[in-house]
Amino acid sequence: MNMIRRDAKTPENYIYWMTRQGLDDLKKSIPSGLKLKPALMTPCEAMKASENTAFYVTPDVWSRVCVRQGSWYRASQKAGKYMVVSAKALPGLFNAFFEAKMTQSDFMPSSLPTEDQLQGIVDDDRYNNSKPDDWEKKGLKDSFMFKVLFTVTGFWGFGDNLKTQWLNHRANHANYLTRTFSTEIDGEQVPYSIAENAGVCSSCVEFFNIIEEDSRKLVRSCPGAVTFGNAKKDIYYDVNPSKLDMSVAS
Repeated sequence: MNMIRRDAKTPENYIYWMTRQGLDDLKKSIPSGLKLKPALMTPCEAMKASENTAFYVTPDVWSRVCVRQGSWYRASQKAGKYMVVSAKALPGLFNAFFEAKMTQSDFMPSSLPTEDQLQGIVDDDRYNNSKPDDWEKKGLKDSFMFKVLFTVTGFWGFGDNLKTQWLNHRANHANYLTRTFSTEIDGEQVPYSIAENAGVCSSCVEFFNIIEEDSRKLVRSCPGAVTFGNAKKDIYYDVNPSKLDMSVAS
C-alpha cells in the first residue's frame, strides 16, 4: 500500500467544471488579489495556476493545437463546459462546480509494463468500447508535430517518433479504464500512468478528470503539459475527485 506524503507546502490545484453562466459569475466576483486568465492554445496551460492566478479553458481550446487528443473532451459529459483551475479553492458559491483536487505526490512505480502487457491493455474491450472515434486517427501532420516538438524539447531521442510511442500513448489512457496497473491508496485501487513522460500523450484527459470521473488517478505529465503548462517531469500528480471540504472554500 502506498502512502502519499504531503505537507503544508505541497502545491495543490482545484479543478472546476462549470457552465458559461458560472464562468461569467466568477468573472464578476473574482476574489480580491486573484487574476483570472484564459488558456489560449492548449488546456494544459491551466496547469500554470498559481496563488495569484487562476486559468479558465473554453470549449474551443480543446480543438486548437491538440485536436485529436481533444476528442476525449468532445466525447465526454464535459463537452461544452468551461474549466477553471485555481491554486486556491474558489468561494463557496462555486462549490457545486468543484470537480477534483490535484496534488503532487511522491508515488513511483517499482516497474513499468512490458510491451506485451501494454498490448493486452490496448486490446481490452473496456478501452475499445470507450475511446472516442477520432482518438486513434493519427495522420502525417500529427506525427510531424510530435516529432518536432518532442525532439526540440528533449523528450524524444533521434530514433523516437509517434510510431514507436503509439502503444504507450494508447495504453496510458486504457489503463485508467481497465485498472490493470494500480496501487492501493487509502483502501482504493488507484490506476497510474504506465510510461515515462516521453511515452505519455494528452495527460490533460486525466489531470482534468475527463476520463473515469469517479476514479482517483496518479498521472504523469505528457511533454506538452511540461512545455506549455509548466508541469513537472518525473513525478506523479494525485488527482482526487473527492468532495470539496466546504470549510476550505467557505
